[in-house]
Amino acid sequence: MKIVACDTSNRACSVCLWEDGSAVDTRFRNDGLTHSQTFMPMLHDLMEKNGAAYEDLDMLACTVGPGSFTGIRIGVSAVKTMALVLEKPAVPVSSLEAMAWPLKGEDALIVPLIDCRNKRAWAAAYYKGEQVLPEVASDISEIFNKVISYRDEKLSGKKILLLGSGAKIFLEVKESAEMESGEKIPLVEYREGLDEIHPENVAAVAQKIAEAEEKAGNVLLAKYPAAALMPVYLSKTQAERTAGEQGKEVKDIPIRYYSTND
Repeated sequence: MKIVACDTSNRACSVCLWEDGSAVDTRFRNDGLTHSQTFMPMLHDLMEKNGAAYEDLDMLACTVGPGSFTGIRIGVSAVKTMALVLEKPAVPVSSLEAMAWPLKGEDALIVPLIDCRNKRAWAAAYYKGEQVLPEVASDISEIFNKVISYRDEKLSGKKILLLGSGAKIFLEVKESAEMESGEKIPLVEYREGLDEIHPENVAAVAQKIAEAEEKAGNVLLAKYPAAALMPVYLSKTQAERTAGEQGKEVKDIPIRYYSTND
């Protein structure tokens, strides 16, 4: 299975050429340039340097959120256009799942958190590669309570491994809770070096999705046509919030919101 996978959902911009379960080559940039300047040149360079043809791809994949609204749109628009022209499947990948993927083998509750300012984060929780708490955009204090409750009720004695730009605020909330209760909350660790999303993990998640669909007897192109590829925002944009305050309606491409009560 040959895949081009990319991530433009956060600070870094990256692409991967993936074949038969491993990365052939990758490109990764986090140098302050906008993704609109870097993404397509990076992709073309990746394909050219590896003698790869777009027509030979089995599918394309990209992170669809949560993350930077503009960044997500750049990746989704580019992948959707290429998939339409090539008539290839376009597989959506959660930014949070791709971030958590390197720790899928850990016997621990994996909690990726992406800081979305004002002590809020986009977050989810995974155990052995499967999502066990839904993606939310919420106050980190609320995320903390849900994560601790889930671990204590469902995975008693297991570690909680945090990663991402919101992890340090989670630890601050933990420290405050310990001071208030006078009791230590054990087995909560921040795993350093995993705050960025790497494109080979996007590709690995996409391959997992494709294999599950094939096993179920589904045709991948029918299940993930290019036209169906959409951003997944867990919170409203500033423009939407401002328009709402002014009583105006903002018409946008279809998006999916999650309640923090999910």
